[in-house]
Amino acid sequence: MRKNHLSARMSLVALSLTITALATADSISSTGRAGGVAQVPTIQRTVYTVGRAPEGIAYDGANIWVANRRSDTLTKLRASDGTNLGTFATGAGPFRIAFDGANIWVTNFFDKSVTKLRASDGAKIGTFPVGESPSGITFDGTRIWVANRKSGNVTRLQASNGANLGAIPTGANPVALVYDGANIWVANNGGDVTKLRASDGAKLGAYAAGKGPSDIAFDGASIWVTNFYDGNVRKLRASDGANLGAVSVGDGPARVFYVRGYILVASYGADSISQIDPNTGLVVRTFAVGRSPTDAVYDGTNIWVTNASAGTISKMAAP
Repeated sequence: MRKNHLSARMSLVALSLTITALATADSISSTGRAGGVAQVPTIQRTVYTVGRAPEGIAYDGANIWVANRRSDTLTKLRASDGTNLGTFATGAGPFRIAFDGANIWVTNFFDKSVTKLRASDGAKIGTFPVGESPSGITFDGTRIWVANRKSGNVTRLQASNGANLGAIPTGANPVALVYDGANIWVANNGGDVTKLRASDGAKLGAYAAGKGPSDIAFDGASIWVTNFYDGNVRKLRASDGANLGAVSVGDGPARVFYVRGYILVASYGADSISQIDPNTGLVVRTFAVGRSPTDAVYDGTNIWVTNASAGTISKMAAP
């Protein structure tokens, strides 16, 4: 498994690549057992060069925003054609991004802060202190929630003005969050998941996940958690946190998201995305992306994936 990011900074160039996707005839189940190789589909992707070590990515309804961790910037690309619309300064180590309907919020991993920028023109509205090593970030319709990895808590900010609404303890090393419409779920890299009531931050439960939870997603009924060191994604019932099993994916699963009825998992060590049927827990197919995928977003038509070690992002039609 690769541990280090390798990146290069270049002017924006788009490349059209035809890549071969890997698939299994007998899809991988929660037991991790795979069958034979099926007919191999072809996926077209376009690659755009951004800043150094792109980590986080978000969609604002028209544009793609990329957090360049080693450049201390955000890159804004027009989603329709990938045109570079500008580069905007952040704090040190921009990591993950959230969109609140009007503004872009980015965690600054080395600054103990988040930066708020106006999405329309990238103007900086403010920078707000949070905990140590802020990582994941999400929006619940009113508040911004930030996972502070080294502080062992999450910070709530009023989205309208950045006012600090307090910090709430979680498990060890919280790194990612998702909102299910009523609750905030926090993936704690120490091995479990915390469920908090969004209205007041009350702790509703803690549930075992696996080794090195790195991301978390909601499919409308269940919570999915990637376990980086287990090489799987675990499914929890959202109503009560019950463990519904785990699905084996590629090496180092770093990102999970729900798109058009499927769970997609980006594996950092395998340079791939696994497509999972959430009803059966079977891997429908696995297809290649760029080097060291760390985050992804869906724009309604296409998937955009950050390739941290390559300094690029990939755009491809959603499977």
